[in-house]
Amino acid sequence: MNIKHINTSMENIRKTGTTTVGLSIKDAVVFATDTRVTAGYFVAHRKGKKLFPLSDNAAITIAGRVADAQILINILKANINYYQITHGKPMDIISISRLAANLFFRERAFPLLAQVIIGGIDSTGSHLYTIDFTGSLTEENIVSTGSGSPIAYGIIEAEYRKDLTLEEALMLSAKAVASAIKRDIGTGDSIDLAYISKTKGYTELSPKEKEKYIKPFFG
Repeated sequence: MNIKHINTSMENIRKTGTTTVGLSIKDAVVFATDTRVTAGYFVAHRKGKKLFPLSDNAAITIAGRVADAQILINILKANINYYQITHGKPMDIISISRLAANLFFRERAFPLLAQVIIGGIDSTGSHLYTIDFTGSLTEENIVSTGSGSPIAYGIIEAEYRKDLTLEEALMLSAKAVASAIKRDIGTGDSIDLAYISKTKGYTELSPKEKEKYIKPFFG
């Protein structure tokens, strides 16, 4: 794959809009995404889903072409379930992330135009990984993807600490996406919030539950 092809593919991902955020704290992983789905300057949907559970202990956020991301999610879920049935235990977060990276790398000639965040809790603690369409895999404590990510990074890099409480991490991730909504045309409409903890597993906040985290930034 040449540099021109890489640049073109990255530009296609950026054109789809979106802001997603992931935070890894001591005993949990927190996710936040906006809900606007765009095609260039056209708003195709205002309640699009960009945050999905992969299992009780892992989740994924997507930025980029929705169809490509959905294919990836279906393959990951099938393999995670097969591993659970075969080995009688959850797949480690690094193994899930490496599988995703391998799938991206395999399709690099005709790339899956998406960038994902995969995070969760396993026997070694909380983990957060970002994977781009070439299959590049990195572990981070804070991650943001999509057209609004430069704005979101400005918030989370300034205020993140590893010892944040779950409440503080949810508020920070909501603040980061809310800031992107105010300043990025490809990000908008609403915010989805979820977390994975050792005690509760994957938990997505209901509209009523997430109101207290979102409302302060849209008064």
